[in-house]
Amino acid sequence: MRNNPIVYVYWSLLALAYLEFLLAKRRGLNVYSRSHTLTTIGLTIGHLFVSLTVIEALLRYIDSSIPNKLFTLPPGLIWGFCAFLVLDFLRYIAHILSHKLSFLWAEHAVHHAAVEFNFTTHLRTGWIVFMSNGMLIAVLCCFVGGLYTVLITYFFIQTFLQMIAHSQLIHKLGFLESFLVTPSHHRVHHALDRAVHDHNYGTVFIIWDKLLGTFKPEGATQTTEFGLAYAPDVEAPLWKHAFFAWIDLIKTYANKVLNASRI
Repeated sequence: MRNNPIVYVYWSLLALAYLEFLLAKRRGLNVYSRSHTLTTIGLTIGHLFVSLTVIEALLRYIDSSIPNKLFTLPPGLIWGFCAFLVLDFLRYIAHILSHKLSFLWAEHAVHHAAVEFNFTTHLRTGWIVFMSNGMLIAVLCCFVGGLYTVLITYFFIQTFLQMIAHSQLIHKLGFLESFLVTPSHHRVHHALDRAVHDHNYGTVFIIWDKLLGTFKPEGATQTTEFGLAYAPDVEAPLWKHAFFAWIDLIKTYANKVLNASRI
């Protein structure tokens, strides 16, 4: 696992986060705290361990079980670009589902629970990876052949853009605001108010939100409050941060079953 290139990508992202910390400190901005950062790093390590062991083995098994792909992407730059767009649109749909379906939200809530909004927030993910919107896309990709180059390209581009999108040091990015996911767009998505953050689901392109009515602009005043009202306190044990939404979901379901049995 330690030789997997994804591990080195994550080390690079942590290095960029350190540079953001230094820049924020120079500007007199307090966007990093020790306790929150350590919690995020702990969640990231757990996520990577599960992803690069259990999930990688599971996806290899699924992929090998489908020797005859439903579709094979033809070679060529145009086809590659079209596949890139389709992949990003599917990520948009999967992201919406992760906010609407309780079992997907239980995993995605770990990311939204971050009360600090900085580069490390992008790395903050849950440990039950097979119940994530990313897993949905990964399984769908097993049915299509010839996607390797597109998937690698998409991974690096979306990882870089999403890293930049989780920042309070950048207010607006000019003309890029019209078609790319920017920090301004993504701060809205992470806003403390749930009614506000159920917008701007795009990963690379914000055009899907603008075309399908899920876009909400940040406005002139920069969003500064993030997180979830029912998330654990930052000093809570790591396992509570990883599973708090699952615990809440199980309790809700158990109460429904109990109430139904009393009728």
